[in-house]
Formats: sequence, structure tokens, C-alpha cells
Amino acid sequence: MKLKPALSAAENARAILPKMARKYFEAGRKAIDEKRPAEELHAFRLETKRFRYSLELFRPVYGPQLDRYLEALRELQGVLGKISDYQAIQRLLAGDRELKAQIQHALKEKVKDLRDHWRAFDSEGELKRWRTYLASEHSKPRKRRVSSAVPKKPVGRAQARARSAAASGADARM
Repeated sequence: MKLKPALSAAENARAILPKMARKYFEAGRKAIDEKRPAEELHAFRLETKRFRYSLELFRPVYGPQLDRYLEALRELQGVLGKISDYQAIQRLLAGDRELKAQIQHALKEKVKDLRDHWRAFDSEGELKRWRTYLASEHSKPRKRRVSSAVPKKPVGRAQARARSAAASGADARM
């Protein structure tokens, strides 16, 4: 990610992040390919972290709407982390065939889970939605204007009628 100092943070984000999203989706599609071994998923896990952390850097530009995108990446990152854990355990248990076979089975299930997560993440039109969102201008949330009037407490119908009658009686006396 190469920022241009002459541009604002928002301009840099709109220029860089849509390209990062495209590259991330391409990397994910390659990594999730059924023909690739699970060992190649570690690089994609690192790519997921980089992409998520880059988005988090620009959260002030995008505001809280970015959270649902970040949550989707966190979920993928969690599944990738589980796979990495199983791979590490498998390396530690290289001498125990029975445990290694059990871990291998669990690892295959986690890879299957990852592929299911990815298919949902990369469903029809998702890349376009990500890129459109990241390329668009996001205004800062508007601050609510505070009126100088004291807010009224909510009242029931009977209280409202009593107040109204008291007010009209006061008007008649004036």
C-alpha cells in the first residue's frame, strides 16, 4: 500500500483500498481452490490480516458502516487461524500416527468450513459491492443539532389532556 502524501486520508483510501479488495478476492479464490493443499492457506491467512488491518487504519474515513465488512474478514481470519492451529499441532504430533490421523481428519473438516465461509463471502456481486463501497465518498456522521428548548417528557393521554386543559384555563384567565 503506497500512500500519496499530497492526498487526504479519504482520497488515499478511495484510491488504494478498492485495488486491495480486488487483489484480496483474487488471492482468496486461488487459496480456496479445491486442488490446492491446505498448507498454502497460511499465506492467505497473512493476506487476510493485512487487508483487515489496512481497512481498520481507514475506519475514521468510512465510519461504523465499515464494521460489517471488517466482521466478515474477522470470521474468515478465525477459520484460517483454526486451520493454522491444526497444522501446528499436526507437526508437533508427527510421531503419533493415531493422533496425527485424528488431527488430519479435523483439519480436513476445517478446510471444508473455510471453503463454505469463502463461498458465502465471495458470493455473486460481493467483490463489486466491496469495491464500490471502498471507492465511494463517505461523509462524516452529522452531529445532531441541540435545540435550546428543554425536551418534554413523554406523557400519557390523561396527563396530556390535563396539561392542555390547564393551559387553556390559564389562557382564559389572562
